[in-house]
Amino acid sequence: MKRIISIAAASIVLLVLCALLGDAMTPDWRVAPLTDAADSAKTAGQRGKNSSSDRVAVESPDTAIAVRGLHTSQEGRYEVKETHLRIRLTASATVNALLREPVDAAGRRPACLFIHGAGTGKASEVYGDIASAMASAGIVTLVPDKRLDNYTTFQRDYIAMARDYVTSLAVLKGRGDVDSARVGLYAESEGTWIASAMTHDHPDLAFMILTSPPIVPGRRQMAMAASNYMTHIGAPKPMAQNVTKFIGMDFSMLGLRYADFPAERYLDALTMPLLVNYGTEDLSMPIEQGAATLREDAHRAGNDNVTVRYYPANHQMRVGARTSQPGLPLDGHYTHDLENWLNAVTAGASANDWSTPMIAGTQPHQRLAVPKATAPGLIRSLPMLLILLAMAPLCLLVGALGALVLGLTGRQRRKLGRCGSFGAGVTRLLVANAIAVVTSIAGLLAYLARTVSATLALRSDATALSAGWTALRALAVLSTVALAWLLVRLSENRLARPPEHLRSQDCAPVAAAGFGHRLVFASLALSAAFSLVSLAFWGLFSL
Repeated sequence: MKRIISIAAASIVLLVLCALLGDAMTPDWRVAPLTDAADSAKTAGQRGKNSSSDRVAVESPDTAIAVRGLHTSQEGRYEVKETHLRIRLTASATVNALLREPVDAAGRRPACLFIHGAGTGKASEVYGDIASAMASAGIVTLVPDKRLDNYTTFQRDYIAMARDYVTSLAVLKGRGDVDSARVGLYAESEGTWIASAMTHDHPDLAFMILTSPPIVPGRRQMAMAASNYMTHIGAPKPMAQNVTKFIGMDFSMLGLRYADFPAERYLDALTMPLLVNYGTEDLSMPIEQGAATLREDAHRAGNDNVTVRYYPANHQMRVGARTSQPGLPLDGHYTHDLENWLNAVTAGASANDWSTPMIAGTQPHQRLAVPKATAPGLIRSLPMLLILLAMAPLCLLVGALGALVLGLTGRQRRKLGRCGSFGAGVTRLLVANAIAVVTSIAGLLAYLARTVSATLALRSDATALSAGWTALRALAVLSTVALAWLLVRLSENRLARPPEHLRSQDCAPVAAAGFGHRLVFASLALSAAFSLVSLAFWGLFSL
């Protein structure tokens, strides 16, 4: 009975320590619901605004765009001619581009340069339906390849990319059938950062169309997006809070400096007409905060000609699935609205000329606010995290190899009189702790794989994730009890030893005797301890 009480007491102490450690490893910021977010809901560009003003109310469910007294060319009016171009960006870099022109359209035409978002590179594989539709409404379009020799998962220079697109813009403006004063940009997602940087240095652009713009630096946008994904798939709250631990870390060992690209710095030059589009099925973007921020920054720059449209679509304005999938069609009204707006603003439409609402479409509902800051917690960098997570399996491996060597060399060591041994009851407790470590690691990896799979598919998996989390927490408690039992046993062995002056040479050790046995003991005990620290990082001891 005394042993049970001791084990229970030691387990409670370890559980409290692990809970405190897990709390210390959690950053002091959170991704809050937009409606409840006071300071955290404000982006840096929303100085003095309260959270309620981040909400957007549509004035009409109809996304149609029209100007009083103006009839614009409609989609399908012109046949479209495609021309393949080569654009020299630098002395060593040349890209392909697709030019689409309306056949037999009179006079010099308005034109639009397309800027890639993340995940696309070739002009022949993106924007084909949008650029062709625009061209059929009388708009010359140019879709260049994204330069990929300086663009990777880990390294991206948006300012350098902006310079490349400026070169393509000059090619488009120099076309004989293009009115250089009526040329603007269409950008999606990541491309809107590049477009904003371009307008900062080239405010003479005739217009800008921003579709799914993040507005804020990528690290803050991803904090909101990842938290949204966790909520959508039904992940337990502690698992969702793990987002803050990762997002705030220093990933400079991989590059990824573009995650902190100062997006808001370039929003003070939005003096041209703006069309902002969001899909209400898009969980990755600040679909209300983004529109509110752009409207406010444009107003501050003296520009109220900002039109906002919401479609029941995903990140790419496509319908049929929330995720990006090949073959999905665009929302049926999307290209018509783009063309009507673009043709109107290049004909001189001002903020007071519209006969349709400035904000219209499907009523958006942004669940979570973009956090104002993303400072790291106790684990500040990726190397620190990798070291932490690697220690338990590495120590386990050393202990297992040591035990194997002891087993294979046991007979020879006995002949040499170098037996060595573990303390009374220690062997089975080391085995129990090793099993707990292996089970915890395997269970955690399986759970993370299930979570990632559900996140990538945006598939609700609340029942399985809740059950799995409960099982992991039970494993965490059992691992704690196993280590507590080992500590109690060591204490019992120490108390059971006779005084030093009465000990014989054959007296049983407290933990282990002999270098090999001490190495195995230390390795497996450290493996159990580091395993608990790792489980604490994942929030499995959170209250």
